[in-house]
Amino acid sequence: MKIVIQIFCLPYEIDELENTLNQLRRASYYIDKSNEWVIDVCMCTSDDMVDWSKSSIPKRFFEQKFLKLSSQTDWCMKNFHTSSEIKGCVSHRRYCLKEHEHTQYFIWLDTDIIFDERTLSYFEKAMQPVWDITPYGIITPELVRIWDNTWDCLVNENFIDEKVGYNRETDPYKDSGIKGDVGIERVENTTSPQSRFKFAGGWFTCISGRLLRQIGIPDSFGHYGYEDTFIMVASEKLVQTKKQDIQQFKLKNVVVCENYKYRSNSHYINNISVYDRREHFKQIAESNFMKELEKIN
Repeated sequence: MKIVIQIFCLPYEIDELENTLNQLRRASYYIDKSNEWVIDVCMCTSDDMVDWSKSSIPKRFFEQKFLKLSSQTDWCMKNFHTSSEIKGCVSHRRYCLKEHEHTQYFIWLDTDIIFDERTLSYFEKAMQPVWDITPYGIITPELVRIWDNTWDCLVNENFIDEKVGYNRETDPYKDSGIKGDVGIERVENTTSPQSRFKFAGGWFTCISGRLLRQIGIPDSFGHYGYEDTFIMVASEKLVQTKKQDIQQFKLKNVVVCENYKYRSNSHYINNISVYDRREHFKQIAESNFMKELEKIN
């Protein structure tokens, strides 16, 4: 089985990338090396995202550190590349879908996610049983309480009574981890009229390559935003209109956390001239959402 872990970062996230790669190295000691594991990492160095002429830290600094991180990642196949064309996680995910054609599962991982060293192993153990149920599967970890109750279907029972937005004040190293006996549970989001599926793109979300190839990641979405919502709603449409056997499962008691508490990029951001284009990119994706959904059949 081929499994591709996709990670995108901007230059000022290079330290977080290093932390993520160190977490993955520790996690690699628990996995079955008979599977084909691949890490595809892209760092955007485009002049459209950073004005390097006005930055006191040169582009070369980040490129050299990126190269060092590549040389230290030796437990699996890898593809580390810098790019001026890939400017967000969505364009990187689209690139990977084309680049890694015969992949059973893609794991989308953001650099600010904290996870237990056994997380990869539990995902690996779940992949074949889920594939045997349906090759159009989605596997997610559990979370602490986040933005609203539509996410409660993914919240670990230890955090279900916390207030909405607890994720912004959690200690991610304390609250992530294995919180009890691990099992595979089917997920159906009953609080949303749009879709029974619920996941966020880079929170260790594992998606069948067969499902991704059927739905696609539209070119019109550009670089950032709404690809996860699009896949959820498109999957629901395929279930309803084509009776496609698409199912989502979660790893009960495997909790990952977004790192708000200890995340700080100010030492880089204060020394490079960054163009924050996320809202502009999201507007592009949103404007094309319904048009692309109409193509799903």
